[in-house]
Amino acid sequence: MARGFKVVLIMEIVTKRVYEEFLITIDFGDRFQVLESIASFSVVCVNLCTNTAEPSLLFYEDSVYQAEDVAYGEGRYGGVPDNMVSSVTFGIANGIVGNKYKITAVLTTNLGSVYEEDVILEVIDDVVEGYLQKQPSEKFVILASFVHRLNNDDIRYDDTIASQTVTVIRQSDGVDVTNSVVFSSGLEGTEKVKIGIQAGSDIEDYRIINKIVSVQGYKYQLDSLLSVKDK
Repeated sequence: MARGFKVVLIMEIVTKRVYEEFLITIDFGDRFQVLESIASFSVVCVNLCTNTAEPSLLFYEDSVYQAEDVAYGEGRYGGVPDNMVSSVTFGIANGIVGNKYKITAVLTTNLGSVYEEDVILEVIDDVVEGYLQKQPSEKFVILASFVHRLNNDDIRYDDTIASQTVTVIRQSDGVDVTNSVVFSSGLEGTEKVKIGIQAGSDIEDYRIINKIVSVQGYKYQLDSLLSVKDK
């Protein structure tokens, strides 16, 4: 029988907004020996600002993996070792803006080895993914692509956008001015959102908040900053 040992891995940093809910997969496979697999595991979350446990940030899905799950379809599961018996999947949701959380996954293998990995979760609100500038008279359409979020967070099955909402906040006073800035919004294919920006006279900066819910039920958000002024 192999002698058990413990390996502590390097921390990964993950960022999310409060609205977002998605999966994280930690794969230990490249550290396993031949025929080694996960026997048991645990995942805990601690708020680093208060040093208290925050289990409400974690969620799990199926308790038993099947080749094709009767409720969700092929490949849909979470919180259990995957079909390669080398990784653990769990979901993250909620959180407080500005707080940092440490999520620790510890597993024991069938050979008696113990592996541990920490993920640092940062809940953000002041980051934008895109910057746009236009003159007051300009009117055009922009695309927000979620292809990397939909495919990279859980690569075991395909996911697409089920619904979307767009909100525009005027930066100077925090007022919702969606109807005066956006003339239309909707899906462009299965992984993008098309947003129509209309002409206007305001010399102002706006935050365009674009939220989606995926077919699998996960939530993602992409924000852009729109600056309207004469060049």
